[in-house]
Amino acid sequence: MTKDNEKFTVYFTEEFSSSLDRIQAFFLEQGEEVLLWWFSMEDVIIKDIDELLSSFPYSGKKVGVGPFEGLRCITYGRSRHRMLNYIIFYEVDDVLKEINVINILPARSKRSRIR
Repeated sequence: MTKDNEKFTVYFTEEFSSSLDRIQAFFLEQGEEVLLWWFSMEDVIIKDIDELLSSFPYSGKKVGVGPFEGLRCITYGRSRHRMLNYIIFYEVDDVLKEINVINILPARSKRSRIR
């Protein structure tokens, strides 16, 4: 929780929605059954991110270098399958008590690992 136990409001940006669309396109290539699984998980993932970040906005570490420098990131999922774990990038506005969720990427993708 934050110092004053105040919850933050979480917003999901257009960029985040585009990231979800790219993940959905990947699962579409895997077949209908896999895509249906993704549809069932997408709302759960968004709900989990909202609940975690609204209560613990500083749980993610700050990214030090790269295109997401200055944002915070958390890892979502504990699967052995590389496409089922995700890195979520977000920014915290201390004054407005808001969080903007910017991006979600598979934890292991063609991008370099996050440091």
